[in-house]
Amino acid sequence: MSEIRYVTLDPTGNITCLVTQMPPDADEAAVTRRLMRECEQVAYLEAPAQPGARARIRLMGGEFCGNAAMASACYLADRDGILPGQEVILPIEMSGASGTLPCEVRRFAGSFEGTVPMPPVQSITPLQAEGLTLTAVAMEGIAHLILCGPPFPDDAQAEALLRRLAGTRPEEAVGLLLWDEESLTMRPLVLVKGSGTLVWETGCGSGSAAVGAYRAFRAGSGVTRTDVHQSGGVITISAAVRDGLPENLTITGRVHLGPEKTIAAELP
Repeated sequence: MSEIRYVTLDPTGNITCLVTQMPPDADEAAVTRRLMRECEQVAYLEAPAQPGARARIRLMGGEFCGNAAMASACYLADRDGILPGQEVILPIEMSGASGTLPCEVRRFAGSFEGTVPMPPVQSITPLQAEGLTLTAVAMEGIAHLILCGPPFPDDAQAEALLRRLAGTRPEEAVGLLLWDEESLTMRPLVLVKGSGTLVWETGCGSGSAAVGAYRAFRAGSGVTRTDVHQSGGVITISAAVRDGLPENLTITGRVHLGPEKTIAAELP
């Protein structure tokens, strides 16, 4: 019987199942549904198309994910035999982004740290919707809608709001970020259109980058560093502003690798 191999990755609590081997005739939708019982998102390890790239990481809905890129690079570095105290740079391709991403990986005794460049910010614009004032941060393949202030009173209302607002956006993935400026705390809710998933994430890389870009944009000049606190831990954002928009946007976070697992290809 053919098998599907995957590994569970933990980049700052944003649990990701990375499928490392799958028969060509397997039902990917069924595989994704099965693995979503164990994680917040599913990614697929594929051969790269561009010279020099180590691998291609494709998310279940074809969207971009900085955490998945970071964690997958750590997995590949581990497979290459990186030792504690060493640092490597792995160029990988990522769904939702053009070109290759140079992912920096540092290994510690029981974990990894990764730094990943994020897609350029295309726009930062105010948004009035349903009596709320938000800020839309658009990047290649994903947009995040930042709602500042005290916690949203009801999760179900937030989910319904994001479903409505996502329908007005062209991006493949749309997030609603409940952001507390005083405590630097964020609760990210992400909708992916291709897979139909709506998840309260414990650690969102692109959402953290959006908040870091928003704060750099408001600062107006210089390099801004932001530690974004989430239930899964802290993601650090670095950004500079040039010609009115943030650039050189990176995220840095801790990654833990789980054991490799298998499931039967013939899923119910």
